[in-house]
Amino acid sequence: MTGAELQGAGVGETQRKSPLRRWALRIGAAVLAAAILGGVIFFVVLRMTAEPEQVVRDFLAQAAAGDYAAAHAHFSAPLKQVQPLEPFSAAVQANSLFFKVTDLSFNQRSIDQAGAELAGTVTLESGTEVPANFSLVREGESWKLIAYNIGS
Repeated sequence: MTGAELQGAGVGETQRKSPLRRWALRIGAAVLAAAILGGVIFFVVLRMTAEPEQVVRDFLAQAAAGDYAAAHAHFSAPLKQVQPLEPFSAAVQANSLFFKVTDLSFNQRSIDQAGAELAGTVTLESGTEVPANFSLVREGESWKLIAYNIGS
C-alpha cells in the first residue's frame, strides 16, 4: 500500500463515522438543552413559590410557639370564617404535636393566578414524617392560607 492509498483508506473510514458522530453530538446537545431547560423551570417554580412557602413556615412556627393569633393571621378571610381563632387555638392545643415541625419538604408545588398548592411532608419533633398539604390564595399583596391538612 502506498502513502496515497493509506490516506484514501483513512478518509473513507472518517466519512463512515461522521454521520454517527453528528447524531451523537445532536443527541448530546438535545439532552444538555433539556437538562438546562428543566433546571431553569425548577428554579423558577422554587422562586415563585418561595413566598407561599414562607407563609406556611411562619404559620407552623407561630402555632408551635403558642402564638395562635399570629398563626391565625395567615388565614384567608374564608378560612377565618370556617375556623375562627378560638376553635383554631383549641384544635392546635389538642393536636400540638402536628405543629411542632423540625423539617418541611415540598415535593409538589404549583402556582397560578388562582393560588398556590404545596404538598409534601413535615417531620415532627418525634422524628415522624407525615404528609402535609397547604393551599394559599392572594389577598391583596399577601399570600394567605385557604386550606391546610397535616398528618392525614
